[in-house]
Amino acid sequence: MIHTTSRRRSGPLPTGFAFGAAVVLSAALAGCGSSATSASVAPTFPIEVNGQERPNVLMVLLDDLGYSDLGVYGGEAETPVLDALASQGAQFTDFHATPLCAPTRAALLTGQDPHMVGLGSMEGMAPPGVDPSTPGYKGSLEGELTSIAEVLGDAGYDTYQVGKWHLGAEEGQTPQDLGFDENFTLYDAGASYYSDRLRLFDRPVDPVDTVRYERNGQPVDSLPEDFFATRFYTDEMIDMVDRGAESDRPFFGYLAYTAPHDPLHVENKALIDDYLEIYTDDYDHESLRAERIQRMADRGLVDADVPTRWPEQSPAPETLTAEQRRDLAYRMAVYAATIHETDQQLGRVIDHLKDTGEYDDTLIAVVSDNGSSASTQAMYTGHGTREGWHESAYPLLGRLESYGHRGSFPSIGLSNAQVASGPYFQAKNTLFEGGIRVPAIIKTPAWSGDGAPRIIDTFAHITDLYPTFADYAGADTTGVGLLGDSARPVLEGNSDTIGDDEFGWEHFGHRAYRAGDWKLLFTPEPFGGTGDYALYDLASDPGETIDLSAEHPDIVDDLAGRWDRYAARNGVVAVDFAGVNTVASAAAAGWYAMDWVTEPSVATGAPGE
Repeated sequence: MIHTTSRRRSGPLPTGFAFGAAVVLSAALAGCGSSATSASVAPTFPIEVNGQERPNVLMVLLDDLGYSDLGVYGGEAETPVLDALASQGAQFTDFHATPLCAPTRAALLTGQDPHMVGLGSMEGMAPPGVDPSTPGYKGSLEGELTSIAEVLGDAGYDTYQVGKWHLGAEEGQTPQDLGFDENFTLYDAGASYYSDRLRLFDRPVDPVDTVRYERNGQPVDSLPEDFFATRFYTDEMIDMVDRGAESDRPFFGYLAYTAPHDPLHVENKALIDDYLEIYTDDYDHESLRAERIQRMADRGLVDADVPTRWPEQSPAPETLTAEQRRDLAYRMAVYAATIHETDQQLGRVIDHLKDTGEYDDTLIAVVSDNGSSASTQAMYTGHGTREGWHESAYPLLGRLESYGHRGSFPSIGLSNAQVASGPYFQAKNTLFEGGIRVPAIIKTPAWSGDGAPRIIDTFAHITDLYPTFADYAGADTTGVGLLGDSARPVLEGNSDTIGDDEFGWEHFGHRAYRAGDWKLLFTPEPFGGTGDYALYDLASDPGETIDLSAEHPDIVDDLAGRWDRYAARNGVVAVDFAGVNTVASAAAAGWYAMDWVTEPSVATGAPGE
């Protein structure tokens, strides 16, 4: 196993040490993304692409997948396709996104901070005191942007988009507007995986209560009766690649599965029973997390004794009833089956590329858009307009043995979400590592590895993918103003860093800034924070268990100033801590509301199946 690591400080700085000087010194020693590699880094990989000057690029974005959910990251779900992809490419341990779906998608496609292109918020929500019409917080694309599809299209690529979009559907916001030649698009945040097209919550305007699908700029008003999203999206991507095969042009495919976003739906119900043999009725979520961490340690991804903590809203296993344990086990079984099916469908794409001789000529990246989701359908009711809508649209709510079927709305809840995050604290919708550190696998073209996993430990971010794709494509990004840096030097063994290691986030008024292994974080207490700035040393404490702000006030001040400058550069509204703390209890209560099973033993048949 080969590890590529950044040459960063491994422990806290001595009290009184000037942090600014430390960063300068670290930069001088480590260099930037183009620096020469050390002898410990993997040898340079061949970059010749079987005679093809520019490789195909396939970007696969998964939805709400937790850090430890894939087999190669320590999970129980069978994911042989993704595990094999990791063995033929690079597996990242310190890759980051944003804590929510739409902002990550905006960063991926535009290469900019989400606030710069209107996605500092989403779904009409905004930080306390910030009007949703404020530039940067409108929840749909706006401003000056050039998408990666446009850049690659100008470089001679055919461009395809399939699956979830979530960036707006107005003029200037659609896949066609952003340079995709063909598209089959789900515009909404999520949906039933079946042909009923039901939304996550009701909508009083057209299309009433159903999601919007589009094919090549034209609305899709009905779906085939046998539609199942994960399989159908796969079919669409394969068909698009086939139609472009005669063009003799490379392709850029953006395949955005909705899986494993809730409602968790499964086409092959037998898989649920298979996983119930793992997640038994005496299910203990804390023990399962410990088992995952041990498997991660066995793979060299974390230290076995990594410090961890639990969200206070997650009940201890011994306090749960037998019925509640069984409920959590069923949720985890359906979740694993959803991931299993996604791996199978991605395998169809990869098999097709191999059958057509394109696999070796294709750069493939698989990333999650944020951490695992702790919310349940109980959270969505707060966004709806009609009481009782969920019970009518999803008549199998609360029926344990119908989880995964059409008409059900299962989700994993906070306890299982923390399992999915592994050693990293919290989940989606927070700036803790459990919300923003995500699994990421990249296979380069013309890979010549020996099948041993290549683990890349350096800091990386979703905005690094745009310049990486452009780099491999030989595309011109002059004047685009990209936030990230190409990962190609790291992927090919010529560097051990990707640009610098500083990054800022803002999320509904929460703040985070990372520099090296130091992370400054403001999060309210109901979400696991202190209600003020906290400081963590991720080198020794990646689980964010010990606040070092009192020991290092100079570092807190330095990073707080850096966050202020990040905010000013990117149109971020700096909401005062008091305002965010005031609304935090109500926000957390809605986000972590648990919809425990109400009917534990019913027939598994469901309407329309």
